[in-house]
Amino acid sequence: MTLDVVDRVAYLTINRPEKRNAMSTEMWTNLLDHIRWIDHATDVSAVVLQGGGGSFSAGGDLTELRRLDPGNSQRYRDLAETTVVALMDLALPKLAAIDGPCFGAGCSLALACDVRLSSFSSQFGIPALKNGLVYEQVFVQRLVQIVGSGPASLLLYGADSWTADEAAAYGLVDKLTADVPAAVENILKCLRDANDGAIACTATFIRTTPRFN
Repeated sequence: MTLDVVDRVAYLTINRPEKRNAMSTEMWTNLLDHIRWIDHATDVSAVVLQGGGGSFSAGGDLTELRRLDPGNSQRYRDLAETTVVALMDLALPKLAAIDGPCFGAGCSLALACDVRLSSFSSQFGIPALKNGLVYEQVFVQRLVQIVGSGPASLLLYGADSWTADEAAAYGLVDKLTADVPAAVENILKCLRDANDGAIACTATFIRTTPRFN
């Protein structure tokens, strides 16, 4: 998990390509540390969450999870929830730059962002029930808020997977593009020139306003 700050933008990169960026305990810990640093930084005006090596994230590290005893398994889940909520609560614009698989914990991280931009080749799914797991309530609430209860049920009950086009149709993806970095940069251009206080207020309003269908 890496953090790079360039031109007032914090780039968080999930970087474990040999495991399709599956999230281990160490990665959750590192990500939480990075988020807390960003929260106190004075020179960051936006956050970009991205995956390295052709994947966004395949989800949680199931190999690690299956090795854990019940106590450590719960600690893993608590750490993941704390990290995603911390990302969600950042009073900054948060952009998810999605390319490739975006499953389980990867979907949770993408949902914590304000805007989800995706390549046409990305795939989305939450196979928690299939893997004998319960998707945390806070993640379910966020999913329902974004896509509605029907599509959320399709994704959760059926262990359905969506193409990028389907994810966009249901509202999980906000913009489909052949060039994700360029689409991200178009948004960042405006944010770099904006007043920090105005950015923070706008990000907070977006985060705290319920969705009306």
